[in-house]
Amino acid sequence: MSKGFEAFKNTLSPQSLKSIYDETKLEIADDHAEGTEAFSVALASQMAINLIEAYQRWLAEQEKEEG
Repeated sequence: MSKGFEAFKNTLSPQSLKSIYDETKLEIADDHAEGTEAFSVALASQMAINLIEAYQRWLAEQEKEEG
């Protein structure tokens, strides 16, 4: 099975992306007021981190399946 990022991207549905987005908003809500530039920057940064973490979990699952 391909471990490329493209294969991972194909597994992301609008629902899974919304879930990651909602989780991200909760993670930064206490630190920044929504609608501010600081909130937008924090949201983008944390969203990137959460997507990388999701990719790492996906890779680990792929390795278990190949096993």
